This record gives sequence, C-alpha cells and structure tokens, in this order.
Amino acid sequence: MRTAFLLPAMVILMVTASGAEAHAFLVKTDPPVGSTVPVMPAAIRLEFSEAIELGFSGLDLSNASGGAIAVNGVRFGDDRHTVLVAGLPMLMAGVYRVKWHVISVDTHRTEGEFIFTVKP
Repeated sequence: MRTAFLLPAMVILMVTASGAEAHAFLVKTDPPVGSTVPVMPAAIRLEFSEAIELGFSGLDLSNASGGAIAVNGVRFGDDRHTVLVAGLPMLMAGVYRVKWHVISVDTHRTEGEFIFTVKP
C-alpha cells in the first residue's frame, strides 16, 4: 500500500526537480540561423524553450564589420513569454550577427549568437 503512494510521489518530485534546473535554450529563430534570406526581414524573432524575463533579456545586431545596428524595441511575441521579437530598421544586403542573452524565469542566464545574410 505504501509503495502505491510512494512511487507517484517520487515521480512528481523528480519531474519538478528537473524543471527547476532548466535553462531557456534557443529553439527557433526567424530569420533562421545561418540562413540567406531573399528579402530584408521586418523583425528578428527568437523562440526559447521556457519563459524568460523581458527586463533582463535582449539582443544586439551588428553588420559584417561589427558596426552596431539599433533594433526597434525588444518585446514578447507570445503570451507564454517564450518568444522575443525586435523590429529592424531597413537593412542593406550583407551579413548580420545577432548576439542574444536571456534570463529565464528561474533566474538562469543563457546567451548565444548567430548570423544571417540578406541576399543582394
């Protein structure tokens, strides 16, 4: 009888403990990582594996020579707070680097970078 209650309790404990150690990992981008896009994107969209804190998260955009390009406000792109969206100014053809950093709701920091190319 005790085993019938103990096993589900252990499973619940393991699931919640592993969730508490999670980080917000980048799962999808638009434009896609390493892609060449035929037209200038209107925004950069980053989707993460778990909810993030907007006030402690952001992204920087630079051109091939490292020159910073201002983005138009970083905001959530969904109700679950797993998607960051930043509007873009008019971009010329070329290679662009996106550097991002996020703090998940469980206070873990992750960061990374990727490039995309706007086709001439």
